[in-house]
Amino acid sequence: MFSKVNSAILVATSIFVAGCATDAERAEIARKNSLSAAIVRSMPDSGSYQRSIAAKQEERREKVINNIKNVPDWFLSDENSDDIVVVTATESSLDMQLSIDMAMMSGKRLLANSLGEKISARMAEYGGQTSGSAEDMVLNKEVERVTKTTIADILLKGYQRDRIEVVANGSEFQTFVRLRYPTSELRKALAAEVNKSNIMAAKVRKTKAFEDLEKEIEVARSSK
Repeated sequence: MFSKVNSAILVATSIFVAGCATDAERAEIARKNSLSAAIVRSMPDSGSYQRSIAAKQEERREKVINNIKNVPDWFLSDENSDDIVVVTATESSLDMQLSIDMAMMSGKRLLANSLGEKISARMAEYGGQTSGSAEDMVLNKEVERVTKTTIADILLKGYQRDRIEVVANGSEFQTFVRLRYPTSELRKALAAEVNKSNIMAAKVRKTKAFEDLEKEIEVARSSK
């Protein structure tokens, strides 16, 4: 491989030879020397590249350490129960408001997933207690619609953001949020959507699972 040392030797040799050459030959030697110097300047400095990689790795390591130090105690605590769904999320950005917005979006996405699992489990109970027929495909589509509508309503107005914290993380803002939603409200929202649907009202409301749901709602109301 052509190294910078070899290039320097070549230039030095060219200077020596130029002393014994004609004007035309010296001009040609100067042109070649100039070309060699340009090649040398364009060659990457492997040491500089390695230092750059090491600096980036150190920066990432420091960011991880800062993230760990900055994590609030409440962010890692698991408060999920039969009565409440709790999710936490974090995002970072150079802009503080953007970091908050991104963390909220992540939190709502996680909350939607958790609520969707609970609704799907409840809907599976209804489906298992309805008689199988050619209308099952219609019912399945209606179940999917009701599930999506219920979650959309909850994310629009039903959830609570009970904790938020913004900390400095290098040159960025790191936002931590915690969202929660009571399962009693989830049951009421689901029952309301089922009652709105003519298809589901005709089949699901006759099941013992739906009767149990209405009893749970009544118990929750009485306990307040």
